[in-house]
Amino acid sequence: MEATIDCIAARGFADLTLADVARGAGLSVGIVNFYFRSKDALLIETLRHLVAEYIEQTNENIRTAGTTAVAQVEAMIESDFHRTIANRKKVTVWYAFWGETRWRPEFLKICQELSDSFHKETREIFGRLIAEGGYENIDADMVARGFDAMIDGLWLDMLINPKAVDREGAKLVVRTYLAGIFPNEFGRQRTGGVAPKAATA
Repeated sequence: MEATIDCIAARGFADLTLADVARGAGLSVGIVNFYFRSKDALLIETLRHLVAEYIEQTNENIRTAGTTAVAQVEAMIESDFHRTIANRKKVTVWYAFWGETRWRPEFLKICQELSDSFHKETREIFGRLIAEGGYENIDADMVARGFDAMIDGLWLDMLINPKAVDREGAKLVVRTYLAGIFPNEFGRQRTGGVAPKAATA
């Protein structure tokens, strides 16, 4: 899986071969072919591996964050921009898969399931945050949708314009967005007013 991720990040899908993956993994082509009968099968399992890694990282952060909604939102922010998740290699590969979903229904199904699951979880946490903070007339679904879209957009910024924002700068952007909705929990004392800095891989 990791060798496939490395190959996709280096050359994309079009030029990827099982021989490249075997070489990167230090295995024979025969062994790779035994477990994965085609390149498509290997790519599907690699996407599932990425999804499982993302879910594990997020769930672990939420489990250890505490029971309050604000702590769990903070945990999601930290998880989405954790070094093991939001680095140029992994983000490159995520966008490579997302770009293929229009033509590959297997990719689309896996990505949709992750998106739906993550949105459901963020909506539930924001719903609790609204209740805990005593806020009124705030739609948890809309806040969660904006939050989810912002994460994806900031990942894209980190990929195509890395000098504009890095992981810490991206977290600052998200907290600034949330401060406008939840000023008591994500006000200036949390965002710090620090400008984004140059990106690191």
